[in-house]
Amino acid sequence: MDEVEFHCEPPTNLPTMVVAFGGWVDAGEAATGAMRSLVRQLAATPLATIDPEAFVDFTTLRPVVRLSAKGERTIRWPRIAFWTWQRPDGGAGLLLFRGVEPQQRWRTYATLLLAVAARCGVQRLVSLGAVLEAVPHTRPSRVTGSSTDPAWHARLAACGIRTRRARYEGPTGIATVVADAAMRRGLSALTVRGQAPHYLGDTTNPAVRQALLTAVARLLDLELDVSDLDAAVQAFRTRCDQAVAQDAATQAYVRQLEQTYDATDDTAPGPRRNDAFNPEQLMHDLEDFLRQERERGTE
Repeated sequence: MDEVEFHCEPPTNLPTMVVAFGGWVDAGEAATGAMRSLVRQLAATPLATIDPEAFVDFTTLRPVVRLSAKGERTIRWPRIAFWTWQRPDGGAGLLLFRGVEPQQRWRTYATLLLAVAARCGVQRLVSLGAVLEAVPHTRPSRVTGSSTDPAWHARLAACGIRTRRARYEGPTGIATVVADAAMRRGLSALTVRGQAPHYLGDTTNPAVRQALLTAVARLLDLELDVSDLDAAVQAFRTRCDQAVAQDAATQAYVRQLEQTYDATDDTAPGPRRNDAFNPEQLMHDLEDFLRQERERGTE
């Protein structure tokens, strides 16, 4: 475990680990954004970091330069980190993880992650993610759960979260690799996925982030306040409404999505896209609104 740097002695009484990875299943940065909020709200304690040097291609996922208030230049490298949280009442705590999807050595990456989990006594894994689906931005963001463990199925039902049978075949992401490795080690694994409107692409989506946080709070009996995201969600939807209003074909397509959302459950196929619908133009319009909002905020 030379790539892992511990900041303190790991506790051994954390039966549940919650993970979020950037990349493949992080549409709108909702999963990693939810994890940031979770770490902040719980005031979780930093436990360890994994050196990204051996796993990340920095020409693909580049470090970022930032300037301090004094004008000093600093470089921020992609972060792969663990936190711990102990319940105030002495109950079972959590091991939290947020990291990038690596470009190399996936199996080693998964092994390191699960080795840290084993030292902390982890017995079950909860993987947060967000995927692009044929859903409208004008409706509440849906969250689904998937697991082969009957106990998790019962918990999902008790929390009113839809279960979704895994039918996907094809290229996959690091979250699936880690979950598979965890189950091979005898851990119970649950996948929790938020659904983001596909026509918004990778636009940062606070609505899905809020939905994921709400689901995690129910599943793990956490007292989280997600109301701090209300204003961001409302502003985001308003900007999306304004962008959609620029094009009649886009408006018609979103109305179709609304009708399908209202009339069916989330296992039904979405409507066929109108050939006149232009998602690239919608993204351009939305980016214009977001840029204008940022510029107004700096005035």
